[in-house]
Amino acid sequence: MPRCYLSLLLFITLLSLSAPTRATNNQTYVAHLGELPGLINLDGSGAFVDFVRYLDEQDPHTHITIEVFPIHRAINSVAQGRADFGLPAVRPTREVSTLPFAFSEVSFGQVTHVLYTNKAAPLSVKELWATPSRYTIEAVPYYMPFKVQRSHGIKQSLLRLAAGRIDGFVWAQEEADMALKELGLTMIKRAHFADFDDVFIIPKGKAGQEINAYLTRLITRLRNQGDLVHEYRKVHRPYVDWQP
Repeated sequence: MPRCYLSLLLFITLLSLSAPTRATNNQTYVAHLGELPGLINLDGSGAFVDFVRYLDEQDPHTHITIEVFPIHRAINSVAQGRADFGLPAVRPTREVSTLPFAFSEVSFGQVTHVLYTNKAAPLSVKELWATPSRYTIEAVPYYMPFKVQRSHGIKQSLLRLAAGRIDGFVWAQEEADMALKELGLTMIKRAHFADFDDVFIIPKGKAGQEINAYLTRLITRLRNQGDLVHEYRKVHRPYVDWQP
């Protein structure tokens, strides 16, 4: 064999040995995130998007493709099987088997919810828990422990509250606080309502079981390592006691 061919063969062999080894069992998951201005932005920025990117970086054998849509579209994508899991979601406090999607068994943190009321018509958290049927409260119906009216948007609900059209508004602290500051409403009072488990939306059936197992393994490992809380606090924090 000519010497030039031997040299070429040796070069190719050395190149193949020095090339990085790629895992043969790589798995790609598709995550559809619903828009939450400030935390999940349509341009792919935000603390919640960064949190999912952090999760993606923790397993070299998997890759999470992140797409952001209006929140109802993101949820529908999971329900219809176009995405493997979605965010945001809160674990329901009661049975909601009629929903077209399921929730992960594992939670990655607790999200503080705040009761927003109008200072001109004060309503305490204790009074609301005692007789919720007396009041018109806007929130996300599926995970609230009592019947409420559906909120069609954070800003819309805060403006309706400021105008005296509803008695209260319950929402996750960071998202609602950002909107409250942006609107500049000073007649609103804040109070800690409750803490709920932050979870993933997953499909129903076998597909959901498989993604649930993956998410459980990932979150459990990160929690045991002690890194999860630090990253999650960039998204949601314990209740911050301030008033407009």
